[in-house]
Amino acid sequence: RVLLHLLSSPAFLKQKLKVLEAELSKVEEDTAALKGEADSKREEWSSQRQRLQTDLENFQSRHKSQVADIRTDAKIKVVNELLPMMDNFDRARGSIKADDEAQELANGRYLELHASLMAALEGLGVQKIETVGQEFDYNLHMAIQQVPSEEYAEGLVCEEMQPGFTCNDKLVRAAYVMVSSG
Repeated sequence: RVLLHLLSSPAFLKQKLKVLEAELSKVEEDTAALKGEADSKREEWSSQRQRLQTDLENFQSRHKSQVADIRTDAKIKVVNELLPMMDNFDRARGSIKADDEAQELANGRYLELHASLMAALEGLGVQKIETVGQEFDYNLHMAIQQVPSEEYAEGLVCEEMQPGFTCNDKLVRAAYVMVSSG
């Protein structure tokens, strides 16, 4: 009973209250410190995560661009192998005179074949460079000769000697042209 009386005395309870308040204060301080540390870590990790996310997006974009460039370069390589054959077809067609029905038939077959080849090339992203009547562009045209022309103003392409092509806006082959001197 004495112990119970001692434990329930106002002096003991006041002392016990002070100890518990001190412990509570210490826990609150520790909680505040840990919360501050957690906020600091969250901010640090958040900025690091943001940098890594940005790096990943840049890598994905760069990779996608590189893959597209590699595909375009592969297409250009194939087209460069086909262009001499197409040039030979054009020269052969130029030698066909439409004097009789057989030659007209051969010319018609050539035109069909040429149209299907051009459609296949367009499917690969290959475009024929516009030349005649266009302003000379040293990025797309190779000037073979400058000739006087009454039909075209100075600096305009007046005749195409050999067609040029681009693939996905990359030059495959420059067009060989004659340019008007006016």
